[in-house]
Amino acid sequence: MSDSRMVTSLRTAAAAACIAMACVVAPGCYPPATAASGVYGDPEAAAKYWVQQSLEDTCGLASVADVVGEITGNAPTEQQIIKLAQHTPSVIRDGPIYAPTGDPAHEGENGGIDMADTVVLLNHYGVKSHMTYDKHPEEVGLPKLEEYLGANRKIIAWVNGGTILDSSDQRTSPDHLLVVTGIDTNNEKVHLNDPYADHGNTKVSFTRFMTAWKIGQESIVVTS
Repeated sequence: MSDSRMVTSLRTAAAAACIAMACVVAPGCYPPATAASGVYGDPEAAAKYWVQQSLEDTCGLASVADVVGEITGNAPTEQQIIKLAQHTPSVIRDGPIYAPTGDPAHEGENGGIDMADTVVLLNHYGVKSHMTYDKHPEEVGLPKLEEYLGANRKIIAWVNGGTILDSSDQRTSPDHLLVVTGIDTNNEKVHLNDPYADHGNTKVSFTRFMTAWKIGQESIVVTS
């Protein structure tokens, strides 16, 4: 988990990250899902790009690496993306996007990255995206996630980790970034590539996901 913070200034990006012709040759680019099966997205295909966080505060970085892998077919390692974030200026605060715990550049003892900086990191890999939250209800909510996934777009969500994991951690503040890879309307399950989990393609109920996501103001970064 991390202490990634929501910001009120949203950065938008245009241009598609994966056009139809690119899908012919890009290994991480698979055909858009349809609603025919009741499953939006392709969580099984996405699972092989899951990146596990090895540090307490690198869930955002692992999520970016995951999405890059899903789109390009080549996910950066956690160490590679940590190095990039340590040498890339943040758009939210002075200094780099990420610094190790204990470094003077840190804001708070747990570190982490700002959600807006995931847009910057994705852009470094040629993946265009934008961030939004519940101030823009037309862009969030479960039906919109289904729409994004059905169009083969990738989603990083900001949630309360204790709720997702059903753990004893706090349940009042958002503190975790993860990748939403599928929505199964038949079984009312949300598929996740959760950096904090032990494997890719974990599943939670609609109720649990929505509770955790609403704590994070339904904040997402979605690829173009």
